[in-house]
Order: sequence, then structure tokens, then C-alpha cells
Amino acid sequence: MRNRILVVISLFMLVSLNGWSQSSWKKKKISLQTGSGLAEWKFIGLDPQTENVKIPDLDADGWRNITVPGDVNVELMKQEVIPDMHFDTLAREAYWISSKEWWYTVAFDADFVDGRATKLVLDFVDGSSEIWLNGQKLGAMENSFYPHRFSVEQLLKKKDNRLFIRFLSIDQLLGGPRTDELLGWKERRSFLRKPQYNFGWDWTLPVPGIGLAGDVYIENGNEFVLDELGIQTFIDGRVDFNFEVSKPAKEVGYKISLQVEGFGTQFNDTIDRTLNKSYTSYTSVSITDPQLWWPNGYGDANLYDYEIKLLVDGVAVDSKKGKFGIRETETRETPFTPSAGSGYAFELLVNNEPVFCKGTNWIPLEIWPGAIPVEKYRFYLEKAKEANFNMIRVWGGGIYEKDLFYEICDELGLMVWQDFMFASSGYPVHHLMDEIITEANYQLFRLRNHPSIVIWCGGNEDYQSWRHAKDYKAADDADSDPFYVNRLEDDPILYTMLLRGVVDRFGQSVPYVESSPMSREDSGNRPNSGNSHISSWKTALFWCDGHPSQWRKHFERVCSFDSEFCVQGPAKLNTMQSFLSEENYWPPNEAWIYHIQRGHGNRPHYQQTLFIAGDIMGEIHSLEEYVKHGQATHLEMTRSEYESARYDRPNNGGTMSWMYNDCWPTANWSIIDYYCQPKPAYYAAKRACEPVLPIIFERDSIIRFAVANETLEDHKFELTYGLETLAGEIVWEESQTVDVPRNSTSEYFRMNHSDLSGDKNSFLFVRANCDGKALNTVSYFADGWKDIPWEQPKLKLEMLSQQEVDGQWETVVQVSADTFARLVYLFEKDKLELKAGMPLPASWFMDNYFDLPAGETREVVIQSDKKNRLKDLAVGSWMGDWE
Repeated sequence: MRNRILVVISLFMLVSLNGWSQSSWKKKKISLQTGSGLAEWKFIGLDPQTENVKIPDLDADGWRNITVPGDVNVELMKQEVIPDMHFDTLAREAYWISSKEWWYTVAFDADFVDGRATKLVLDFVDGSSEIWLNGQKLGAMENSFYPHRFSVEQLLKKKDNRLFIRFLSIDQLLGGPRTDELLGWKERRSFLRKPQYNFGWDWTLPVPGIGLAGDVYIENGNEFVLDELGIQTFIDGRVDFNFEVSKPAKEVGYKISLQVEGFGTQFNDTIDRTLNKSYTSYTSVSITDPQLWWPNGYGDANLYDYEIKLLVDGVAVDSKKGKFGIRETETRETPFTPSAGSGYAFELLVNNEPVFCKGTNWIPLEIWPGAIPVEKYRFYLEKAKEANFNMIRVWGGGIYEKDLFYEICDELGLMVWQDFMFASSGYPVHHLMDEIITEANYQLFRLRNHPSIVIWCGGNEDYQSWRHAKDYKAADDADSDPFYVNRLEDDPILYTMLLRGVVDRFGQSVPYVESSPMSREDSGNRPNSGNSHISSWKTALFWCDGHPSQWRKHFERVCSFDSEFCVQGPAKLNTMQSFLSEENYWPPNEAWIYHIQRGHGNRPHYQQTLFIAGDIMGEIHSLEEYVKHGQATHLEMTRSEYESARYDRPNNGGTMSWMYNDCWPTANWSIIDYYCQPKPAYYAAKRACEPVLPIIFERDSIIRFAVANETLEDHKFELTYGLETLAGEIVWEESQTVDVPRNSTSEYFRMNHSDLSGDKNSFLFVRANCDGKALNTVSYFADGWKDIPWEQPKLKLEMLSQQEVDGQWETVVQVSADTFARLVYLFEKDKLELKAGMPLPASWFMDNYFDLPAGETREVVIQSDKKNRLKDLAVGSWMGDWE
């Protein structure tokens, strides 16, 4: 009897399938985005409703057009309902937005309705919301970090469908208006699963996004789908493919066709599940002579192509295709070498090779996620590769980035340290349990096949709070506070059980750490184990007895891995002037505190810069000096952070700057600002992360000379080092030939600081050839820069060549100096008008803000959309006006 039923079902399916063409069985995606031609979205703000929610009347006054994807804040600015929040203190005038509930609506036709399975999908709903279709409530959406899918085949009409979405009032959800003008609702934000950074941070304001920040579409088609795909790779060439299909596909039986191509490999396989029916199936591919995926600087980021088809009765009913890289990754902790004292190095191994992680921390590109322009992704990531970075940390207070971000990282060899989206707060796990599990599962399955994902992290700065109850104080009014989180109970469930469990079960052997930072000691942020958040900036601010010029004391301790070193630096002068009103340019005032924010110890950022940069580079009396001295401090600290970490190999496994980019025009931590303008610290980082680099480094009053080699090849260095005057006279020098093994740092000379003459007119130098190729001169001012008697250099600029390469112009210019030129920089005479939404830069200097000893030259490549003319370029230095 059972066999007869199976035969009947099979015949029915065969007849059904034969009645459709192959293309009919493919899913159709009907976009409801603005510009699709199918939908025109509108929105309205209302006073929040509490009971008996009523859908607003379409004839009511106040409905406005809105772009999807987009954001309520952005649209209200565009339509001049509110002023430009990017400017000065005008964001205060928009705080009322969070008090309202916001309704979206759209009407659309659905001519494609045919009775088959149909889903309404909303990729990124930025805010707690409810949704109705044709008068029927579909449900609630309380998490921005995974798509929401609703079955709508029973509700759709061929004509005149009406969708409503209600975004609940943020003030209402969080118990009232902002409790702090700069930090918004503080830790109450953790009760909402939406991007945490736009509730206020020390580099942005509490103006949370609201709206449909991603795609909205209707998915119409068969129910036979490939639900999940896992691709686990091994460096011996084995690649395991794991598939999961939908219930209807499992019930009727199916086949999976797999094709893999790349580097001479041509592999085809078919997995048959027509009789042995199962949701899951799997197969292994064995690739001869596998071409491994390597991080930037260690080799090529090789990628293979794959295509998978789900076949039911020979018809391809669903498919996936993409790229994968063959790599293995793990973490390793080993005791410090004896000279470094007590501690454990924290290293990342890729393909069994220790990879020194040189990188930076990434935040979302816009304060409102729905406003991120996709073209900026490639720009910023390519500039990260050009800076010799090999790791990007996706910070836990932002967003899980778009697929495009990870695809570009795969291509460029940029490893991703991926935080889950939890940051600097206790999270009510029991209240959010279902949402957290759904979110973690979705993001892990979405991202795990990217070779760039090399480590998962529970979140940002939520560490060890549960381990030492004696140090943890519960709130006196915990029972009466609806926003109280018992971290002793919730933290271990979230970070040690839930997230670790998900990664261990589904993460395909990629390692997991509970937090950034996370050390073995009870504070969770100690530099001699795990990963830490320490920096020379914090040393200058808190631990130099009021003398920030002693900031190099920071490097007297060895750090095992610094996943976030923060160093502050102002933006360029034109950026500062773009977001401050002229009357607020100088002196720093309340508008600076509001727009640029407060930082460590609740001190305004500008006060920290006046204190630290003023002591290191000289007192600050004007906006130009603020930018000049602050940027020079930013540059020197950033350089030293990377160089000290590289010197400390093998005890140090890597370091990453805080932070890479901005989400709106401001002037604090980033090394490339909101308008895509690099700060001097970007170039310092680029030079300090060169694959092979001579280093001069001081610890415990001993100046050490070393060479770092972050490549997989041995190199021979011819080194000349010594002491030179600003005028170019050699005080003393020595020469050595040093063989530096692959992937290591070698020290070749030491001297006592006390052996220096104390002459402010001289500096230590290294001139090097690597395998016969000359490297740029490295200079080191052991006693700082403030009291040096700089002379005005005569700078000469020449154009050497200009050619068009792949549709872009490359101009090579040469700069020379007659005496030591401090922080030489090139610039275009024409000034840009900076504004939000401006296009990507039309030109880019591949090197800038470098020291140039007397009599030396430096070649600089300029990439641009059009030919350069020498008369349109200029060169400046520390001794002139600052750009």
C-alpha cells in the first residue's frame, strides 16, 4: 500500500512538473524598492498609540514620500522638515523624531499571483515595528539583524494591495526621552535589537535610525529551495559541501548538482536524495594542488567558483553560485619568551602559518544604516588593503555588514574579525533569548562560507563581569527597574553558552573569543594574555603624571594582541569647517563638545587633544594649530603602536587601530574621515605596516634597531644606521648585512638612550636595501619634536611621469628638500566643497605626510580621474601653513 502511494505521488509530481517550463519553477523576486516601478512609499509621524492601534487614514495630512531603502531622519532632512543634523548643534532640533511613531505605507499590484508559495521579505527593518497587509496584521518585527519573512499567498490580490508598517516610538519603548544629551538612553538601548551606535557613542550622537534600511521584496515561486549551504575547506584540498533543503523538496525527493571550477580544477558531482530522502545532504571535493586563500601580504587571496542546482524530477528548481577560498584558521596561545616576562602570546594561524594581524576597526559608513552608499564599500576596503592592513574588525556596536562587504574582503585578502552585535552593556538575555538565537543562527549561516571570516567574537567590551561576584554591585532598585540587567546571570549565558555554542556547532572550525577585549585576568583587559584594548593615548591621558610627552612609557609593557588601540586625531581643517559654524571655529566651546563628543573619563575630546598634543607638539592657540598638532600626535602614536607590536613578535600576535572610518562629519578617532579624506595617521599606518620594515623602538631607556618581515620569504637587508643632523651631517653611522627569516622580526643593534648627545638638532636614522631594493629612510626623534629648532626647508616638486592605467591616471611626482623637512605633504590647490552624499574622491595621494631628510627625494604616485598639471599641485610641511 505504501509503495502504491509513493508511485501515485511521484506520478503526480511528474505530471505537475512537466506542466511547467524550467523557468517557471525558478523563484521570482519582485522588488518593492523605490525605483522598481512597482511601489511608491509614503510615511507619516504620529503621536504614539498605546491601545487599540488604529491604522492612519490615507487621506490625512502629513503623508510624505520616502525612499526605500532609506531612513526617516534622512528623508526629513531632504524635505527640509528638520535642518541638516550633520552641521554644528542642529541635531538637537531633531530629537522629537524619537518621540513619534512612524508609519510607512505602499500600494502595489501583484499580477504574478498564481497560488504558489509567496513570501513578503524585509531584509533590514531598523526599529521595532508591526506590519499589516490588506488589513490583516502579519506580525511584529523586533530585530534589525535578520530578515523578516511572511507568507502572503492567501492575502495577495492581483491589484491594489496595501501594506502598512508601524515603527514604534523609541521614547516609548525605552521609558521616556533621552536621559543624556550625548549618550541618549544609555544602557537602556540594549533592550532593542537594533544598531547600538546610533543611540549615542563617544564619536556620534543619539539619533537612532528609523525605517526600512534594506531591500523589500516579494518572493514568488516553488517551495523547493536550498535553505542552507555550508562550505568547509581544508588545506590539503578537501572541501566539504553540506546542503539543507526545504520540507517539500525533502518529501518528494531531489538531486543536487555541484560544479566547482578554478585553477585547472573542473569538478562535477550529483547527490541523489530521491529515495533516501533527507533535509540534509553532503559531499566532499578533493582538489589536487589546492591554491590557498592567503591574507593580504602573505600570498594571493585565491578563490574558486561553485554552482549548485537543486533538481526535482530533473528540473532545476533552485540554485546558488558564488566563490570560496581554501583556508584553515585557528588561534594559538603560547608563553611569552623569557625576556618579555609572564604572559601568553595570542596568535592567529591561517593555513598553519602564524599571521601577524595588522588592521583596524570598522564602524558603519553612515550614522543611519539605510543611507549607506554601496560604492563606498570598495573605496574604503581597497584603501585598507593599500594601507597594508590584513584584518578588519567589524565592531560589535554597529551592523553585520552587507554581503558586498565580505565579498570584497574575500577578494582583497582582508581577514574579518567579526563581532556579534553586542557592545558595552548588559543584555537582558531571558527577554531577548529567541531574538538572539535567531539572529546568531542567521548571521552565522550567512557569513560562514566567506574565507575572510577568520574569527568570531561575542561582542565589544563585555567581559568577565560574571566571574567575580565580589566586584559586582547589583542595583539597589533592581526589582523596580524594568531596564535592570543581572549581568552575573545573563552575561555567561549570552557569551559563554549561546554564542560560543552556535559558533562551535555551525562555524566550520573558525575560532571564537567571548569579547574584545578578553584576557585571562579578572579585569578582562590586561595586555599580557588574550586580546586587549590599551593605547599610548590612554597612557598619555591617565598614566604619565600630567606629562603626556612621556607617552612612550606605554611601550614598556609587552602586549599579546591589541584588538583596539585608540588614538585621537582631528580631521582636516576643511572638514572641521564643514560641520562647525564660523562663530564656533575657535576657541573650542560647547558646540565642540556636542558635535565631536566626549571621550575617556567623560572629558571632551578637544580637551584631551589640547592636553596631550599641546604637551607633545607644542601649545595650541588656534584652529589651525589644533589640527596641525593634533594630527601630528595622531600620526606619531599610530606609527608607534604598529611598530612596537611588530617589534614584539612572537609575543604579540597583532594590533588594530581604533578606528578606521567615520559615520558622520566629526573629528576624533578615525584615520579616514567621513568625506573620504585620509588623515596623516592613515599614511603613518600604511608605512608602519609595510610587509618589510626597519624599526627603531625604545623600551626601558634602551633604543633597539630591528627589521620586521611579515612575508613568507627570507630577506637580506643591507642596513646603514646612525645619528644625523637636520642639515644632513652624519654624526656617526654603522653598517650591517642582516638576514631576516620569513614571518619574523630580527633585532640587530641596541644603544642606551643616555648615550645620545642630547642635541635637539639630530635624529636617529636607518637606510636600508631589501634584496637590492632601496627602502624609504626611517627617522626617529628619541626626545620628541616640541623643542627641535626646525629650519624652513626649500621644497622642490617635479613631475616625473604620467600615464593612463585602466581608465585612471597615474602621475609620479618627486619631492626634494635641502634640509630636514618635517611632515611633507602634497595637496591640490583647488579646495573641495564638502557635504554629505558627495561623490568619492577624484584623486588620491599614495603617500603623504612623511619626513624627508636633507638632500633626499621621495617619489609619490597620484591616482586621479583626469590628468594632473604641476601648477595645480602644491607641497607643504610642518614649517608652513597646515592644509
